[in-house]
Amino acid sequence: MYKVINRFKEKNHDDHIYEVGDNYPADGKKLVKSRAEALTEIHEEYGVAFLKALEEPKKAITKQAPKQPSTDEKSDA
Repeated sequence: MYKVINRFKEKNHDDHIYEVGDNYPADGKKLVKSRAEALTEIHEEYGVAFLKALEEPKKAITKQAPKQPSTDEKSDA
Protein backbone atom coordinates (compact mmCIF):
# COMPACT_ATOMS: atom_id res chain seq x y z
CA MET A 1 0.00 0.00 0.00
CA TYR A 2 1.07 3.58 -0.57
CA LYS A 3 0.35 6.86 1.20
CA VAL A 4 0.04 10.17 -0.65
CA ILE A 5 2.66 12.67 0.49
CA ASN A 6 2.01 15.41 -2.11
CA ARG A 7 -1.31 16.27 -3.78
CA PHE A 8 -1.60 15.18 -7.40
CA LYS A 9 -4.02 14.29 -10.18
CA GLU A 10 -3.70 10.67 -11.31
CA LYS A 11 -4.14 10.54 -15.07
CA ASN A 12 -4.44 6.75 -14.92
CA HIS A 13 -7.42 6.94 -12.52
CA ASP A 14 -9.74 9.20 -14.55
CA ASP A 15 -7.98 12.32 -13.23
CA HIS A 16 -8.74 11.41 -9.60
CA ILE A 17 -7.29 14.00 -7.22
CA TYR A 18 -5.23 12.43 -4.44
CA GLU A 19 -4.85 14.54 -1.31
CA VAL A 20 -2.03 14.30 1.23
CA GLY A 21 -2.71 11.40 3.58
CA ASP A 22 -4.92 9.47 1.15
CA ASN A 23 -4.27 5.81 0.46
CA TYR A 24 -3.16 4.92 -3.04
CA PRO A 25 -4.87 3.55 -5.00
CA ALA A 26 -8.31 4.85 -4.10
CA ASP A 27 -11.09 2.35 -3.49
CA GLY A 28 -12.17 0.77 -6.75
CA LYS A 29 -8.99 1.79 -8.57
CA LYS A 30 -6.43 -0.70 -9.83
CA LEU A 31 -2.87 -0.69 -8.48
CA VAL A 32 -0.25 -0.71 -11.21
CA LYS A 33 2.93 -1.40 -9.25
CA SER A 34 5.26 0.19 -11.83
CA ARG A 35 3.20 3.41 -11.78
CA ALA A 36 3.11 3.50 -7.98
CA GLU A 37 6.86 2.95 -7.78
CA ALA A 38 7.43 5.77 -10.27
CA LEU A 39 5.35 8.08 -8.08
CA THR A 40 7.58 7.28 -5.08
CA GLU A 41 10.56 8.78 -6.89
CA ILE A 42 11.28 12.49 -7.11
CA HIS A 43 9.55 13.82 -10.21
CA GLU A 44 11.92 15.59 -12.59
CA GLU A 45 9.57 18.50 -13.35
CA TYR A 46 8.00 19.03 -9.91
CA GLY A 47 10.96 18.14 -7.70
CA VAL A 48 8.89 16.05 -5.28
CA ALA A 49 7.72 12.48 -4.84
CA PHE A 50 3.98 11.90 -4.62
CA LEU A 51 3.76 8.57 -2.81
CA LYS A 52 5.47 6.81 0.05
CA ALA A 53 5.46 3.01 0.18
CA LEU A 54 4.12 1.61 3.42
CA GLU A 55 5.22 -1.70 4.85
CA GLU A 56 2.69 -4.43 4.37
CA PRO A 57 1.39 -5.69 7.68
CA LYS A 58 3.02 -8.98 8.47
CA LYS A 59 0.76 -11.90 9.02
CA ALA A 60 0.98 -13.33 12.49
CA ILE A 61 2.68 -16.68 12.55
CA THR A 62 1.21 -18.99 15.09
CA LYS A 63 2.98 -22.09 16.23
CA GLN A 64 0.98 -25.06 17.31
CA ALA A 65 2.02 -26.52 20.60
CA PRO A 66 3.20 -30.12 20.35
CA LYS A 67 0.41 -32.53 21.09
CA GLN A 68 0.47 -33.62 24.68
CA PRO A 69 -0.71 -37.09 25.56
CA SER A 70 -4.15 -37.07 27.03
CA THR A 71 -4.36 -37.72 30.77
CA ASP A 72 -7.48 -39.77 30.06
CA GLU A 73 -5.51 -42.35 28.11
CA LYS A 74 -4.65 -45.51 30.02
CA SER A 75 -1.15 -46.83 29.88
CA ASP A 76 -0.33 -50.47 29.25
CA ALA A 77 1.66 -50.69 32.50
